[in-house]
Amino acid sequence: MTGFRSGGYTATWNGLACGQTAQGYRLSHQFFKRIITGDSLAESPQDAVYRGAEMHIQFNLIEYAKAAIQTIMWPYGTYLSMGVVGRLDMQQVICRTLVLTAVAGTPSAAALSPASLTFPYNTILAEGFPVELLMAPDLKEVPIRMRIYPSEGVFGGSTSVFGTQT
Repeated sequence: MTGFRSGGYTATWNGLACGQTAQGYRLSHQFFKRIITGDSLAESPQDAVYRGAEMHIQFNLIEYAKAAIQTIMWPYGTYLSMGVVGRLDMQQVICRTLVLTAVAGTPSAAALSPASLTFPYNTILAEGFPVELLMAPDLKEVPIRMRIYPSEGVFGGSTSVFGTQT
């Protein structure tokens, strides 16, 4: 049993420290396909056309006073403002760089785990994700889900990437 890994990561967004999380960072991805069916097999899938992918990262920040939290929660304007409606995330450079770094001396920093993950100028608060803040005498956890856009190339080409790891 040598495949197990554990260990924490720190994060910066737009160069600002994100602080601690409640449970770490969860990366997720899914592929898009057009399933091919035909009359010879009715609705049974016969093949599929790969149509791209998407990535998200989700985490609960627990250090509300960190500067990164305000800019992550309100990417289009300042706190409690609407911002400019109609802006484009990538073309108008609203997305920012997210960097995850393995905590030194932990198993995450081992050779088989990425020591760092960098998502260059392509992360932003995910659409439709409700950021909820508890207004009570308790710890303010800030749940965040970010979309990670592909970058560094033409969409659909072999040079499009979500990020890099070292």
